[in-house]
Amino acid sequence: MSDQNEDLQSEIRVVAEKAVQTYTQGILEAEALVEQILVEWERVRKGELLPSHDVLVRIAQRICSRTLYAAWRTRDMAVRNAAFYNIRRYLENSLLKTRYAALLRQIAHAEEDVVHQTLEILLNAETRGPDDPAAFLKWMQTILIRQAHGYLQRQQHGSEVSLDTQIELLQERLVDHNDGAGDPLEHVLLQELHEALSKAILSMRNPNYRSVLVYTYLAGVDEEELARRLHVAVQDIYMWRYRALKTLRHNQEIMKILRSLVE
Repeated sequence: MSDQNEDLQSEIRVVAEKAVQTYTQGILEAEALVEQILVEWERVRKGELLPSHDVLVRIAQRICSRTLYAAWRTRDMAVRNAAFYNIRRYLENSLLKTRYAALLRQIAHAEEDVVHQTLEILLNAETRGPDDPAAFLKWMQTILIRQAHGYLQRQQHGSEVSLDTQIELLQERLVDHNDGAGDPLEHVLLQELHEALSKAILSMRNPNYRSVLVYTYLAGVDEEELARRLHVAVQDIYMWRYRALKTLRHNQEIMKILRSLVE
């Protein structure tokens, strides 16, 4: 092998390792990606010129995009779980690079809320995805940016209340107040919220929605453990939870108490 080819192999390996770490952990190994990059480059190359670093990165991204799309759509539960974790990490990192990042950072839990809203769209069974799986990463990024923009607009109009975040903080705040700390009025509101949430959750007609909220919020079981208990994919737990939270948003008593707490 010539020195030139050895240099190309080394550069491809560096690109592949970074791409796997960024997009396809637990789904595609670096060695396999190296081989696919080489095949793709041979297919598109013209003449004897070697590819630039940017060209190799774009090839790797397109391959990883197709791989992640297939993993997102597969029936294999373990692969779907791996795809979910990669997608969530990709969205979190992508959001930091948007022009909305600085504004979102000024609002408590805003970045997490935007990622959650984007995942809800992605995990919806009616969401087809892009026509070209190689554009999957870009397609997700576009949805993320739209959600970030919409979130900030709703914040300006005072209509965005993070039900997910408030429920997660509820138990911690109740413990603080039971220890004698905090505002007595807030303690009353927290108790009212806890009772209203418990009643609303236990009365849900959909058994999946009811179970996921009981386990994750009232019993404190995390998503991964609950998925194992129910023998479903983690992304199913995620989807049920956010659909359940949407249902709770229609409960006027709960939303009234939440707005009183965040004002």
